Amino acid sequence: MIKINLLPTEKRKAERTPLPRFLLIASTAAAFFILLFYNLWILKLISDKKDEIAGQQAELQRLQPFVQEHDKLLARQTELQNKVREIDGLITRDVEFWRTVNALWEVIHQNQRVWIDDIRILDSKTAPGELRRGDPETKEAVAYGVSMRCHVAGEEVTEMTKFRKALKDNTILQETLTLINFDIDWKVNDEKEKDTTETHSIDFSISMFGLATPPKRRVVTPSGPKPATAPISAPQGGAK
Repeated sequence: MIKINLLPTEKRKAERTPLPRFLLIASTAAAFFILLFYNLWILKLISDKKDEIAGQQAELQRLQPFVQEHDKLLARQTELQNKVREIDGLITRDVEFWRTVNALWEVIHQNQRVWIDDIRILDSKTAPGELRRGDPETKEAVAYGVSMRCHVAGEEVTEMTKFRKALKDNTILQETLTLINFDIDWKVNDEKEKDTTETHSIDFSISMFGLATPPKRRVVTPSGPKPATAPISAPQGGAK
């Protein structure tokens, strides 16, 4: 049977919300407010981060000229360091570079009938291969070298031999470029079609190498001081 309350509304007893329903409503409201405050907090964090990013971008724009100047100075520093390394390499290298260059130039200048068609400086990577190409059975360890392609006007080998001998006998080159290989497969070229007084020329090659352990340079020890002698007095009356 269904009970129906026929009393007027104002005379009815107040109905209480059942406890489970009340707890459900209260928890739902609490969850709503928690989510609302959480979303507001997240929105505030996002706004703060946007402001921080905008500030950092403005700071980056302000520092951009300094960054460009830093990059220029860094590139300049690298360039100067490379120059310093090159200078140090010329100063501290085992090869006395300038003495060798001067000695080569002196020999070339003294043999003006010999023309240098090509000259190459050989480093520690290329010198051993160049030496073995000319002398496959060599046991020498080399660290540097010079390779030249030359020609001399005429058919006579006199100038070529003179040039070779001058290189071999040069005192400085004996120290710095101890090994000298001559390409014996020289050839005579016909120069008739060229505007030259000579009708033939001789092509030849020369390679010179410095040992990985160069021989010690001879040091000349100065002699001791001469014994003191009595001073010579000037003649009376002065010099005539």
